[in-house]
Amino acid sequence: MSNSLKASTTGLEIVDKARQRLGWTKTSTARWWQDAHTSKATLRRFWQGDRIQKEIFIAICQAVGISEWETISDSSDIQLDVTTPFIDWNEAPDIESFYGRNEELSQLEEWINNGCKLINIVGIGGIGKTSLALAIADRMQSKFDCLIWKSLYNIPSLISLLDNLLNSFNQSAVNNIQKDTFKLISYLQQHRCLLILDGLDAVLSNSELTKFIQESSLHRHQSCIITTSREKQNSLEANTKTVCNLTLNGLAKTEALNLFKSRGFTGKELGLSALIQLYRGNPLAMKLVIPLIESVFGGNVAAFINQNTIVVGDRLRVILKQQFQQLSGLEQDILYWLAIWQEPISFCRLQTHLLLSVDPAMVLEGIMALEKRSLLEKWNSEQEPAFTLQPLVMKVATDELVENAVQEIRQVVRTNDIHYFQILRTHWLLRPGTDDIAGDRILNQLCEKLYPVYGATLPQILNQILPLLQNQSPLAIAYIACNISALINRNN
Repeated sequence: MSNSLKASTTGLEIVDKARQRLGWTKTSTARWWQDAHTSKATLRRFWQGDRIQKEIFIAICQAVGISEWETISDSSDIQLDVTTPFIDWNEAPDIESFYGRNEELSQLEEWINNGCKLINIVGIGGIGKTSLALAIADRMQSKFDCLIWKSLYNIPSLISLLDNLLNSFNQSAVNNIQKDTFKLISYLQQHRCLLILDGLDAVLSNSELTKFIQESSLHRHQSCIITTSREKQNSLEANTKTVCNLTLNGLAKTEALNLFKSRGFTGKELGLSALIQLYRGNPLAMKLVIPLIESVFGGNVAAFINQNTIVVGDRLRVILKQQFQQLSGLEQDILYWLAIWQEPISFCRLQTHLLLSVDPAMVLEGIMALEKRSLLEKWNSEQEPAFTLQPLVMKVATDELVENAVQEIRQVVRTNDIHYFQILRTHWLLRPGTDDIAGDRILNQLCEKLYPVYGATLPQILNQILPLLQNQSPLAIAYIACNISALINRNN
């Protein structure tokens, strides 16, 4: 008996269903090849229909719960004419699990089969853009002569990207953008390649590099480039035959429940549906909050929900803060106001609360820019659309507002210079005309941050700020006095 085996077509279909039940990808779930005591490369060969060592073949099947490995193997001696594609996955991350997304995968597959040359997968941090790109690459790799994965977080310039890609194709670069671009396009014309560029938002400031990626669809070639980004690109018309955008939203309820079941939740726990809605089906956010629910609340989801709070894991917080810091001043102002209101607000109402008279067109552009980054939620009503923030974004924006407000107060106390007031000047922490729970929450959070610095002297410290506002113009004072007075009342 041969000491090597290969999977039959029917066998691969059985294994495919087994790994989907576990939420594993074909080749990017590290646990699979680790449990089988093999490598990612060998697992790829298994999926390509290549012969691999018998013991490893059996272990791959057993890792996904298939004990009758004989039903998977192809016992015939007929060798299939399988052309192994050239694959460079060195920069592709390993993912723990992948659930659902069947509709999105089908859409991506349809676009690729119909000759789409550039596909942009867009969505908020943690929503699963990279995982989806890995999944479609797993599914489609046999349709291509070569598959290359590159992380744009490590690419500083266009010349670096061209050099990197040409090296992957065993082509020599000459450090000339025009010549290297010609060589790369020629290769994409001669070979059907699937090129994945992960993290387009990392190079948005590099107009030369992003222009090259966006204009790749204008060249005649048989390849496909997939990008992932937290921000939509408007340079080229999308959803045409050659350029397509896929905005990725959260997991559907059924898919999210499967994620929780894989981590020991039965799906019957009270509060799971509310938890999924609270995190808007964001896979990373839900994975990060599960350990907290298990350790602090003993796995009681309802008890966590009853705390009326949202927890953002450090990993996701870093991603969202990076995105927040890339916003313009007006875009940050809009986010802060939406964080203060904590409920949908119409464009007209938002416009009236901006301290400076801003051209409505600029405000609309700011709202559109935030929508492009998947930071806003739009609520349609009979009167006019209203806007609010996703709960995760609301939490991070509120924390940023409080942290910056603390720094402003400390700077003014240290220097007696009210020019350090920015957010506390332009934003009223209590929703205008109200004394509500949302405003109380922000003020309480601000006091909690200030108390460790000033202790019991905090009311006196705050009272020392009010005289600094005397003889100042109304525009210079704006909301400062209201905010400081509200803080003083909170501490008396």
